[in-house]
Amino acid sequence: MDLEIDEPFWTVRRPELTFTFTVGDGQEPGTLDDGDVLIVGRDGERWCANIMTQGRIQAIMDRWRRTGESLDGAYFWVQGLLIVREPGVESMVRAVEDLFDAYGDLNGILPQLGPADEEDDDL
Repeated sequence: MDLEIDEPFWTVRRPELTFTFTVGDGQEPGTLDDGDVLIVGRDGERWCANIMTQGRIQAIMDRWRRTGESLDGAYFWVQGLLIVREPGVESMVRAVEDLFDAYGDLNGILPQLGPADEEDDDL
């Protein structure tokens, strides 16, 4: 998989979709377990997602149990969340592509964003 890196953005271009991940320092493509991603279709439609592994969610909920957040870690909620079993950019891209292939778009699956502004052209 070709990955364009322009920190803090990682971009993967596929025939139907382009994925732009926003990542923090020290992240590695093969072990990414929590990624915010902008997904753009060929026709310009845009969606956003937070893609996380089961393990990352468990670690967050365990931390919240200690800190008292979210009823002591009793629940976890994120709009536009997609959970993957395996970490890594490739795992995350494959999951979104599978949803896209199954439904023809991502409407109703992930939050849809409005048209790109000129400011967004750099993403």
